Amino acid sequence: MNNDKLKGLMWGSLLGDAYENKSFTLYGKQIIWLLEYMSKSKVYDPFVFAEVWQKKMSNYEGKLDEASKDSLRNLKSGRSCLGAGSGSHDLSVVGRHAPILFTLKGMDEMLESVKFHNCLTHMTKETIDASKYIAEVTLAMIYNLDVENTLLERAKFYGEEVKDEVEKALALKDKPVNVALSALGTHSHVHGALASTIYLLLNYHNDFETLLKVNREAGGDVSARAMIAGMIIGARYGFKHIQPLWIEELEEYQTLTSLIDI
Repeated sequence: MNNDKLKGLMWGSLLGDAYENKSFTLYGKQIIWLLEYMSKSKVYDPFVFAEVWQKKMSNYEGKLDEASKDSLRNLKSGRSCLGAGSGSHDLSVVGRHAPILFTLKGMDEMLESVKFHNCLTHMTKETIDASKYIAEVTLAMIYNLDVENTLLERAKFYGEEVKDEVEKALALKDKPVNVALSALGTHSHVHGALASTIYLLLNYHNDFETLLKVNREAGGDVSARAMIAGMIIGARYGFKHIQPLWIEELEEYQTLTSLIDI
């Protein structure tokens, strides 16, 4: 695969999360933990990573989201990592799979690993379908496929929820961003938030900096939308195209560079 595009999808997800303050939310921290694990293991073992994730979470000093709290409780109660995920429908997990796509090579292995990783914190059909859909779209971008056509074509394979979200975004494609995102929703749930993310990609996929700006101005769960958009745009246009002037201001920049350089 094209190394610059692989770096693009990895950096795009991280840059999306850290855009506002140049530091990472809990979403971004979890991407980094997974990247560190994948860089050493080269495979995704859900049982091993669940232990890594629990340890990292126990040392995390920031505020935990409800999905993480529920999953940690479920693991502590004795549930397997394959069934410990919360009932959350939040979009945030969908943008956290970049290290899996960055590291693994086979499509089947990637999608299976994405599903297992999703289930660690989000045990819901909507998030699993959305994660596999976005993973497939991201991988297609590496081969220079058209963004809009791919978003539309692949949606029909991942359930009615994904299909409906993409259709809603397409229907509002030509509306002003404030009108469209207000109608679609800026909250954290897949229902609405995925459509808002697709709208941003349809209109701003060739201008990552503008996408991040208008996304931030829309409010709501800014990081969740930005991580997904960044992953797809980075895969389509490559790291050199999306690399911002402020990248060296990022928290853990040197560490991330050493992990992502290929």
